[in-house]
Amino acid sequence: MTLLGLLLIACCQDPAPSAPVPTPLDVVELKNGDVLHGRVLVAIDGFVEIEIEAGARVGFPSAQVAAIRRGAAVAPSVQTIVAPRREWFVVHDAAGVAVGWLASAVVHRPDGGFAVQEEYEFHAGERRFQVTSLATADSGGAPVSAYFRERVTEPTLGAVPLAGGDFAGQQVRVVDERIVEAECRGDALVVTRLDRHGRRERTLPWSTANSFPLLARTLARARRGSVARAELFDPATEELVRRSYDGRRQRSIAQDGKIVQITELTETGGGPRNHEWVDANARTLRRELAGPALVAVPANAASAVAVCGAVAPALVSDAGNAFGLWLPNPAWTPVADLPAGNLALQCEAHGASVTLTQIDHLEPDASLESAVDAVANAFRLVHPGARIVERRHGRLRDCASAQLAVIWKQGKEPMRATLDVTALGDAHVVFNCAAPERAWEELAADFDFLRAGVEFAPQALQPRLQGPLAKKGAGKAAPAKDAAPAAAERPLPLPATPAGESAPRAKTVRIPTGG
Repeated sequence: MTLLGLLLIACCQDPAPSAPVPTPLDVVELKNGDVLHGRVLVAIDGFVEIEIEAGARVGFPSAQVAAIRRGAAVAPSVQTIVAPRREWFVVHDAAGVAVGWLASAVVHRPDGGFAVQEEYEFHAGERRFQVTSLATADSGGAPVSAYFRERVTEPTLGAVPLAGGDFAGQQVRVVDERIVEAECRGDALVVTRLDRHGRRERTLPWSTANSFPLLARTLARARRGSVARAELFDPATEELVRRSYDGRRQRSIAQDGKIVQITELTETGGGPRNHEWVDANARTLRRELAGPALVAVPANAASAVAVCGAVAPALVSDAGNAFGLWLPNPAWTPVADLPAGNLALQCEAHGASVTLTQIDHLEPDASLESAVDAVANAFRLVHPGARIVERRHGRLRDCASAQLAVIWKQGKEPMRATLDVTALGDAHVVFNCAAPERAWEELAADFDFLRAGVEFAPQALQPRLQGPLAKKGAGKAAPAKDAAPAAAERPLPLPATPAGESAPRAKTVRIPTGG
């Protein structure tokens, strides 16, 4: 039986009636009240050493230990850490136009492990792009196998589109297709590629420190922990990459009229810095697929495709399209209906704001120092008692700027702001980040992100697509000489559609060409 067949069976079978017996853990109680769970490695006169999660070892003088209880605790299985879930998303480009959909699922396996599956689809003209990615882990969370399938089809000559230009359900031909399978076999990873040129196999060195991106991100998210600079095999690129996943950061946002805590998962390495924001119910609020230029937002199965064409921009600009700001995360929302030359974001959870404003009352040849003085005077008029604590020169994006650091009180609330002033053509603009002093530390990274990503070039307000859309949206791919051999393989099933929802059908969506 092929690896693909085994993967299909593992994902589709009903859970077994019994789960593996968890391994008991030792317990070390310290005199300061701390309790550690793990495996006691050393317990001799004067010293105790215990191995805790992820292989970390901690040692203590025996004088600090109150008690050692061997096998007194039950180790949590991976299934209690990684909860099953099924989620649907609409994928938006930087302009906010829906360009496709994404389905994601975590499924418990009969052997006590779990599988993570993602499938997404988008259209470029008549061409349909489909991607399925799967990774499986054992009961301890260690990687077992990975699968990746990418398929490009188009209607056959003479096919008649359905209403609205939709070719769904029509006879199609395969333009290109590849399947990549990876299986962990001790200290080796066996990678098999199947495409129209045939089947090829290679072996890579493998260790217990290696994993797959889908698994590493899922574990970091579930444990609200981190995976520091791990070496992962990415079946999409068919190579080993080094990436980090950090799910420890908590932050506040306004949700349904309440201030709630959410978890921010950060992925770095091997491409754009991506984030995912998860609420207390383990639901994804927003997820970046290729930085803020390609974002997935939640939807249900029935509407994931139907809303294509809706707009939910990640990059917002002023009414005159002179400058723009990237939304850093779900805590920030744009302020609507502002006149040209004015752009504002607000963070309701903390009463913070960011504004980008063109200064109209200065002479065209006014110096930067004159503009900074004018901004300082205007700020003091609006906020009596405001005190400038620092004035320094720097850069706002790629432009020379001067920055003022200001403190004042709003009622009894200590406030803080930075005002960056720079020249833009014949005018000047001021970039103002303001927040209560109590929230400044949490929001500082957001302010840095916004400051570094200010868009002053009009063509940047329609940036080129990144990630999977960038590769597929540019130009026509050369037609295959014959149908890809991989076309005969049956694709893995989508996550089960929840009761009461209908599965989406394919629909042609517009993919902007960018600037």
